[in-house]
Amino acid sequence: MNSISSSRWVKWSLFALATVAIGYAIWSSFPRNEEGGRVGDTAPSFSLSGLDGETIRLTDYRGKGIIINFWASWCKPCTNEMPLMNEAYAESPDVEIIAINVGEKPEKAKRFAEELGLKFPVALDQDNEIKKKYRISGLPVTLLVDKDGKIVERITGELQSTQDILDLMDEVRQDAS
Repeated sequence: MNSISSSRWVKWSLFALATVAIGYAIWSSFPRNEEGGRVGDTAPSFSLSGLDGETIRLTDYRGKGIIINFWASWCKPCTNEMPLMNEAYAESPDVEIIAINVGEKPEKAKRFAEELGLKFPVALDQDNEIKKKYRISGLPVTLLVDKDGKIVERITGELQSTQDILDLMDEVRQDAS
């Protein structure tokens, strides 16, 4: 008798667990009205301090296509692509780049930016709030945002060449036309 009731308890437990798992899968598939960071989403708004102490707001770039790059100085792929971004920005200054430094002290980000002579704005996301809004889990991540503020492309990982970045700039420029 004991093994029969134990067997029923196990079956009911497995049934309950399966029901909860299926319910969660269905619930998580429903769209939500959250800001995201996915292609097609409106880019989540931000207002961050720049290295120069000025405030950098995404809304100030409305009407222009821009590139947003999330990075950190401890991230080797990030440090590899920053000089390439700087080169591309020098060749094509009509497309804005905003580099968002994630989770580092301002002094460290500033020292890195000065060493490379970065010409584009660098914003500081010290508390990782913007990183969370954009659902960034690894670095680097580069987003192309069109003139209407929609994310049109999301690239995870290192950009390999200046030409790659110039091509992205062309894409943003066309979206802004």
